[in-house]
Amino acid sequence: MCEVVMMLERELSNDGLIYIYREEDGKWYAYEQSAFYLSRMIPGLSLGRYVMEDALWLARAEVDVNRIPQEKVISHSQSEYVLHYTPYDGFHEWLAEIK
Repeated sequence: MCEVVMMLERELSNDGLIYIYREEDGKWYAYEQSAFYLSRMIPGLSLGRYVMEDALWLARAEVDVNRIPQEKVISHSQSEYVLHYTPYDGFHEWLAEIK
């Protein structure tokens, strides 16, 4: 749960940064605003809701890191990518539309 709190804190103060996390299943995911920004950057990104702890649902995008424009990458490791991106308005409207 500690990782979830850290991720949500990052997303609340997310100002033009995209965070992508490698999960236990070996796949890469972005959550909340990061998922929104990526959906504007990478056409055809798989978007949806992710239910956590049977109560909390988050917006989530599965990410193929090979499709990330390398000029946007600020840093990366085996477990995380951080990208720079110009923020877009419309996150809350987008969040209401996802299924």
